[in-house]
Amino acid sequence: MLTPGVNEIVDFSGLGNFIDTPVKNYSSGMYMRLGFSVAVHVEPQTLLADEVLAVGDEEFKLKCHERIRSLQDDGMALILVTHDVEEGRAFCQRYLKLERGRMIECGCY
Repeated sequence: MLTPGVNEIVDFSGLGNFIDTPVKNYSSGMYMRLGFSVAVHVEPQTLLADEVLAVGDEEFKLKCHERIRSLQDDGMALILVTHDVEEGRAFCQRYLKLERGRMIECGCY
């Protein structure tokens, strides 16, 4: 029996059928799902998400978007690393554009 908080994480991740599988045997996508699920269920003050939404099926992405928006509505700050400009616009008010590790643009959406 898992504790209630862990049950929520497992349910959110969609990895219920694999929860008894050692994490070292998870695919990179499964590992990302689990990591993101843990991160958004500890109710962080700030979430750093680095291309995390680039993996996973559409249903999981939608669930992630809804959870991020809910946390932002509760005051969480988000630092999002993405190549998807539309995703940046959806979640961020400001952006930095980097090229070869150097800032080339800074602005507001």
